[in-house]
Amino acid sequence: MSIKFISILLATYLSSEFLAFWIFLMLRKKFMQRGFSLRPMLLGVLERLFLYVGLMQGFGQTLILFGALKIGTRLKNEKDKISNDYFLVGNLVSVLLVFSTIAIWNYWNKI
Repeated sequence: MSIKFISILLATYLSSEFLAFWIFLMLRKKFMQRGFSLRPMLLGVLERLFLYVGLMQGFGQTLILFGALKIGTRLKNEKDKISNDYFLVGNLVSVLLVFSTIAIWNYWNKI
């Protein structure tokens, strides 16, 4: 891998995660009534990293696995209920950010 490849990859990923941090900070303030916790934000970073790696490797099935894991963990977690709207919006924003970042990365990588 070339330095250009790695630098473009890191720049697009880090820019996307910076944007995600601010988007989810605003979403949490809107949907959540309790105090701020960094844990869900860190889990989101891990989820998006999973999607990035899977999709960049050409594994579209990563989206199916991601959806199944999200539903499975959502069904089991009864003590920490969150708004269904927050859950849906958060997941859609995460996947949209991943798609956008991969599209930007592909564009910059071709230049």
